[in-house]
Amino acid sequence: MAVEAVARTDTGLQREHNEDAVLVKSTAGGQLLAVADGMGGHNAGEVASETALNSFAGVLEGAPEGSATSEALEQAVMRADSAVRTKAEEDAEREGMGTTLVAALVTDDRATVVNVGDSRAYRVTDATVEQITVDHSLVQELVESGEITEQEAEVHPRRNVISQALGASDAVEPDSFSRELASGETLVLCSDGLTEEVEESTLGDVVASADSLDRAASELIELANENGGSDNISVALCRRD
Repeated sequence: MAVEAVARTDTGLQREHNEDAVLVKSTAGGQLLAVADGMGGHNAGEVASETALNSFAGVLEGAPEGSATSEALEQAVMRADSAVRTKAEEDAEREGMGTTLVAALVTDDRATVVNVGDSRAYRVTDATVEQITVDHSLVQELVESGEITEQEAEVHPRRNVISQALGASDAVEPDSFSRELASGETLVLCSDGLTEEVEESTLGDVVASADSLDRAASELIELANENGGSDNISVALCRRD
């Protein structure tokens, strides 16, 4: 089965600079895609996100077929974390810069996903939307401890506070997941600039009904901007024919 992938990023309506970065790359080990949402002053956020994706891809692009393991992706994340820290040390104005990362290596029938921060991965079928990743965020910790509900988390004033970021956390502990990707199913990676403005059910409807991944990516970004465009918006999509 063929695997198609696209990625798009947009500054959004309320930001002057785009600190997100996206990646789609064909490798011997499978189709690699990633989204990173950078943070930091003096444009350091965009340096952090680009550095993380370049390092992450550099580890995996030479990986042989059959190497799409959770351990391999987690090791690549740790290398990316180290690369962001090293880059920050080169310039005092970049001190404390960091970035989220959600990435996947997709083979013919399976997606191996890894994440740090609150950028997300979803699996979309004609009938369902499954959030694969779990946010590394303050509100997610409050939900898991029973202090607030998932509905309260969606409108919590500190919902954008993340508990982990590459380059900016004392210790990075990536999560990894493995999912079957059947024919016609779509993997969606995105930054919180999309999920802040577009409900999960709407995301699923757009992806399932679009006649191409290009169109789906464009429609998602257009919809996020129509709903406010409060942040940079990035998506990477992959579908099995």
